[in-house]
Amino acid sequence: MPRLLSFPIAVATGLLPLLAGCGPRDINAAARWNGTIDTLESGTVAVTNPETGAWREGDAWTVAEELRIGIVDGEGPDLFGSITALEVDPAGRIYVLEGQAQELRVFDATGAHVRTMGREGGGPGEFARALKLDWGADGNLWIADPQNNRFSLFDTAGTFVGSHQAPGGFIIIPWPGRIDDQGYLYGPVPLQGETAFRMGLVRYDQDLEPMDTVTPPDFPGRAEYFEVRNEQGHMRAGVPFSPGLTWHIERSGTIWAMLTGEYKLFELTLAGDTLRTITRAFTPVPVTEADVDSAMVNFEWFIRQGGKVDRSRFPSEKPATREFSLDDEGNIWVLPITENLADERRLFEVFDPVGRYLGRVRLPFDLARRPVPVFRDGMIYGATEDDLEVPFVIRARITKP
Repeated sequence: MPRLLSFPIAVATGLLPLLAGCGPRDINAAARWNGTIDTLESGTVAVTNPETGAWREGDAWTVAEELRIGIVDGEGPDLFGSITALEVDPAGRIYVLEGQAQELRVFDATGAHVRTMGREGGGPGEFARALKLDWGADGNLWIADPQNNRFSLFDTAGTFVGSHQAPGGFIIIPWPGRIDDQGYLYGPVPLQGETAFRMGLVRYDQDLEPMDTVTPPDFPGRAEYFEVRNEQGHMRAGVPFSPGLTWHIERSGTIWAMLTGEYKLFELTLAGDTLRTITRAFTPVPVTEADVDSAMVNFEWFIRQGGKVDRSRFPSEKPATREFSLDDEGNIWVLPITENLADERRLFEVFDPVGRYLGRVRLPFDLARRPVPVFRDGMIYGATEDDLEVPFVIRARITKP
């Protein structure tokens, strides 16, 4: 029976400065940084950031679109209906999981179509509900297909290598599983005995034998829900603007998580040790009556099922953040919540690998939250839409002065 790993968040006191290797301009930014780095009695490093970042005029990174793949109408591999996941190989080829067609389409670094792999179905190399792409320790691309209860493997030449059976039927978008640098695979599983739904990740060895189950870090104040029970079953709808916890496992094999209401990130080992916490001061954004009215429109389906929505349960303030990603250099890219709705798909707040808040990066295009963007080799790979909501794959270069 896999053992269960559960991680509390450490709290202690102490002081120890921490330095990291930087380039000349980064050293200048670090020298201007006004936060603190403490080492707690538990060994946890606590990085506390002010609201203002370390960047000054001329320091901020910029992002410029380099490549856009897609067409508005017609036919061909660059016509996308739904982009479910993206990956990139060392040659710069872009792998696009097309959700409607259930195909894996490959484009080279210039955007030219190279090949299409797989199709909808249940046979070898076919997909029923493929949701995630990840590179395995074997150098092959692993495609998670929970509806077919398996992972399908393709090499970079497009050859179907084989498949591995795995517990499936657990459909979550974006699919939260992954493969770490040691070749361990993590797959989602509902936690037993929970009064409310919570997800864990089963860790499998290279033979896909279950080893243990990683559970979400403990945190005060679980997400709030409206609930209704009727002959159709039990339904829940989240209370808008409620703070919560978002977490995932990095390829390094550590857990990264974020408390969205507190603007707090933390890193943990699979053994349960808190390695680091990162906080940033912020000015809360109030929830307005217009925000509540707009949110109520989205509850019409829930009310039709007999649910009741109590406006008084809406928080008075919005969470500080939505989600976050780490790039391949260890920089942390956080999606903040601001008063400007136009920031939702264009604004990131960036922290260096130590956890020092650098400043904001504003994109010149809307970047979709799904599929999850890939930050690699100084590039951002993701999806965007035009005014007609036609999806495109996009590659943009990050310039660091």
